[in-house]
Amino acid sequence: MITKYTKAMSFSRSKLPVIGCLLLSGLLCRAQHNPLYDQYLYNGLAINPAFAGSREVMNVAALYRMQWLKMEGAPVTQTLAGDFPLYNPQLALGLLIQNDKTGVYKKTGVYGVYAFRIKTKKGRFALGLQGGFDLMRENLAVIRTLQPNDPMFDTELHRLFMPNIGTGAYYYSKKYFAGLSVPRLVLYRPATNNKYRGKLSLYDVMLYGGVNITVHPSFKLKPSALIRYSPNDFMADVNCSAIFLPDDRLEVGLSYRSTKVWVITTGIRINPQIHIGYVYDHAFGVANIAGGSHEILLRYEFRYRVNTENPLYLK
Repeated sequence: MITKYTKAMSFSRSKLPVIGCLLLSGLLCRAQHNPLYDQYLYNGLAINPAFAGSREVMNVAALYRMQWLKMEGAPVTQTLAGDFPLYNPQLALGLLIQNDKTGVYKKTGVYGVYAFRIKTKKGRFALGLQGGFDLMRENLAVIRTLQPNDPMFDTELHRLFMPNIGTGAYYYSKKYFAGLSVPRLVLYRPATNNKYRGKLSLYDVMLYGGVNITVHPSFKLKPSALIRYSPNDFMADVNCSAIFLPDDRLEVGLSYRSTKVWVITTGIRINPQIHIGYVYDHAFGVANIAGGSHEILLRYEFRYRVNTENPLYLK
């Protein structure tokens, strides 16, 4: 394995340990972080299991994101999330499927979601729990080598099955909403013999919230913010959306991310069941060389009339 890799990439023998560490650390880094979303308020189950049932109807959201268009092998993410309240209004269930691909690495996650909800004087407070797994794959066959048809790079060489759990809390009323979550509580680190060992760790914590302000019957403002923290990373999003027209059919927003990224969000509600969202974000400074990102979201609710206290989706 080492001889073939050295011949294919023309590296000296002294660099082989570094190469191996980079391959394994790249696989591990992609495993430890949740995918990035701009429309996290409309794709709430993807960042917080306590979101389940908050629409008070069966709710399905599909998202497709293409990041850093100028960079070959840049992240591409697909998400399918569905949730619904049970006959007992305190309980809700959901299912989350995520597919995230970056370069030679691909991660597929499947999680079942459970939420317990308590009605308060002005809204609801929910606690959520999710459990499932992430499957990581490393496909070296896509690497262009100096030696054509090198058998070392013909197949997927690394697979990693990682069971995991996550939890979260969420409060929402007619005017306010706030959430705190850790979508994945188990952190995997390399052990001996190319094995990985998991341990409980708060390595990807998300805190977010916002308020719905009625300026006029046909004009509303929705400022919000999200903070994402891990021991080696910190990111904050600040957003403000304006909602126009009768029945709040059109939404336009502007966000700024602490990684020097500006985000333009748009959304249109076709009818009380269907919402379509589109986002474009663009980095400035050195990160500008990677290009912008596109994100498309489609949400469908299986009931025509929506009676909800959740300010994320207005009536």
